[in-house]
Amino acid sequence: MSSAPPAVSAAATRPAARPRVRYIGIDLARFIAIVGMMAAHLLTVNRFIPTASEFDRGLADGAEVVTNGTAAALFAVLGGLSMVFATRRLLREGRTGSAIGAIMVRGVVLIVIGLLLGLIENGIVVVLAYYGVAMILVAPFIAAPGWVLASVATVLGLGGAWFNAVVRRSLEVVVEGKSVSFELLFADPVGALRALLLTGEYPAITWCVYLLVGVLVGRALVSATGRGALGRAAAVLGAAGVALTVFAQLVSNWALANLSVIGVGSGAPFDETLAEQLMAWNFGAPPFDLPGVQLLAIPHSGTVFDLLRTIGISFAVIGVLVWLCDREGVAGRAPGRVLGVLRATGAAPLTVYTLHIIVSGLLMGPYRDPEVMMQGMPWWAQGPGAFALQLGGALLLGAFLAASKRRGPLEALLSRIVGLVIR
Repeated sequence: MSSAPPAVSAAATRPAARPRVRYIGIDLARFIAIVGMMAAHLLTVNRFIPTASEFDRGLADGAEVVTNGTAAALFAVLGGLSMVFATRRLLREGRTGSAIGAIMVRGVVLIVIGLLLGLIENGIVVVLAYYGVAMILVAPFIAAPGWVLASVATVLGLGGAWFNAVVRRSLEVVVEGKSVSFELLFADPVGALRALLLTGEYPAITWCVYLLVGVLVGRALVSATGRGALGRAAAVLGAAGVALTVFAQLVSNWALANLSVIGVGSGAPFDETLAEQLMAWNFGAPPFDLPGVQLLAIPHSGTVFDLLRTIGISFAVIGVLVWLCDREGVAGRAPGRVLGVLRATGAAPLTVYTLHIIVSGLLMGPYRDPEVMMQGMPWWAQGPGAFALQLGGALLLGAFLAASKRRGPLEALLSRIVGLVIR
């Protein structure tokens, strides 16, 4: 009786590889995150410009409500999903070390790009260096069981903001680093590292939570796709996101109206001035290390309810878009021309974000003097006109990438660097 050759036997017993899936909904979510960050950078400034028109002020207030803290959080959660998509083949082949190395190399490249972009004078806090550090810290968990990821995310989510506030109080700093650059790194390496980990505006201790949550969501979507249940999983994710967002916002609203009850404030049931100051903090950590502050969904603070609200919004956006574009019966259809452009733009987030920072520096740089800013910048540098101009440029890039069926240049370069290193 003849036996099959060893190679044939091994191939027959090896699990069939899952086909590589490109989730259109995920690319659209990336597009929303990038556009939200552009709006936060270009529209909200008019809230502080005395000469801005009533329309521009209203638009700025609306952009502040919609994007403040949420766009960056969505960007980070999607980063966790990208980690899953980038390493699933390596993990399926049992190359855990290569998978960890691939994520770390990505983190290093993002840090280098972020430090370079931090040299540009435009008033925008560049997130990439913070993002890269968080990615390096999360990389060792890429193959860990889900309960480990959930446990680490829970511990960081419950205690990270409090610990951050304690450290800042002991150092007597509100925020340091802002856009961490090579200039700061060479002048004060300890301060730069401290900013990236804790005391900056996008500290890694908070971004690790978003990345870990994103990894869990990415695993759930990939698993559901393999079972033919992506539609149900996306619907559950979207519904859970809406419920979590509403719950977090209601609790935060109650806490804001009862500052004395939660141990914050001067003793009055509601201090409007203090409430406005708290919700406008935006420095990467809560203003106090008091337990009650954790109930407030202060944007960019990492408090428990800030995390719950922004994670809920991220779940809702991802779940709804994946359900609309990728569920059974819809997946595999070629997107229309408009949807294809939006998808291609979202599939190049690093390229679009980098160009946004560079263009903003070129257009806003000459007007960075505070006195000049208070008089209002030209329409092409800041405000609705600048936002429309840059959004149009991003869509033109997306149209070119969709027509040529190419990846974003920085995305392609990043993949090539990772491939060379892990090979």
